[in-house]
Amino acid sequence: MSQPGGGRTRPGTLGPPVCSIRPFKSSEQYLEAMKEDLAEWLRDLYGLDIDAANFLQMLETGLVLCRHANAVTDAALAFLAETPAQAQKIPMPRVGVSCNEAARPGTFQARDNVSNFIGWCRKEMGIQG
Repeated sequence: MSQPGGGRTRPGTLGPPVCSIRPFKSSEQYLEAMKEDLAEWLRDLYGLDIDAANFLQMLETGLVLCRHANAVTDAALAFLAETPAQAQKIPMPRVGVSCNEAARPGTFQARDNVSNFIGWCRKEMGIQG
């Protein structure tokens, strides 16, 4: 049974197409695919000039990461202000992250920005790792 786009469904079901998932041959291929996907997402979200080739350089100072954390926090606070009853039921960030805008690649300030972002992820977003 075919679906638009050439996918197949299981006989007798209406659902997503059944397709094979082929694992990456190496962790390097997986990392490259992740960089491509994340670069595209950040480019579309913030209009950055980012791609897989310059992905790590764009994140090196932590500025993009901190700005993203603060954008997420701002959106969460706006949601909280607009719909407090609903927002109280959802765990969301309440505090942004401090960022040294003057940080340059390879400096302590850049590492501090990245560290601040990781701390924000853990404390405000509940991401452990």
